[in-house]
Amino acid sequence: PLDDPKFIPVAADVGTEEGRRTVRDEVEKLDKPLRFLVHSAGTIDPIKSILDVTQDELRKALTVNLEGPVLLTTALYPSMSKNAMPGRVLHVSSGAAHGPPPVGWAAYGISKAGFYQAFKTLDKEFVHLGGKVRVGSFKPGVVDTDMQGTIRSARPDEMPVVGNFRNMKKNVVTEEDDGAGASVARPPPEGALDSPDNVAFFAEWLLLGPDEEEFANRDDPNEYDIRNSELFANWIPQQNLPKD
Repeated sequence: PLDDPKFIPVAADVGTEEGRRTVRDEVEKLDKPLRFLVHSAGTIDPIKSILDVTQDELRKALTVNLEGPVLLTTALYPSMSKNAMPGRVLHVSSGAAHGPPPVGWAAYGISKAGFYQAFKTLDKEFVHLGGKVRVGSFKPGVVDTDMQGTIRSARPDEMPVVGNFRNMKKNVVTEEDDGAGASVARPPPEGALDSPDNVAFFAEWLLLGPDEEEFANRDDPNEYDIRNSELFANWIPQQNLPKD
């Protein structure tokens, strides 16, 4: 909760050097190493044909989705490398990073493909430096966030498959809780948007569960996928697992 004294909000544009410096300075004030860094910010804009994307629009997408996260990671590396256990950087990726994305997502797909390569590159370089920080990445599926609202507002001539995403919103099912009002992890829904809370359960497992090599997925050229049913038992309570 935001009123938790352990929660320290910092308003900063990490796409700028000044913003990254602001975050770094706040971390240094804590007087203890930073253990985890999660890159979940992103932009889908502009949704339009690649022929209509301007230089400024492409640069903004690359700044938010690629440049900012990479340079924030390197800015915070000194703090993260001081942990007794290796620090962990987690990228929230996208299926759009692998293969051509939907028509209209040109800038997003290009920038997310670079973000995926950054995950592999950063981890390899950090291992070369001694493995004091490791980098992991996962695809969260289709999540009910503000970005999805932007997608659903696109015109069909800009994004021909926009109807699919509008249907996913219609199919959202109210989550069950644990009886005390708290969310509980469950398999990602098919044909509907998943909740941010559910994605957070998966991210929590990645940050706290696997060992260093597993976290970085070094033996797999791909990245983790929340929809991989082989992983369900690692982060979903047994009573919520699919029945055989």
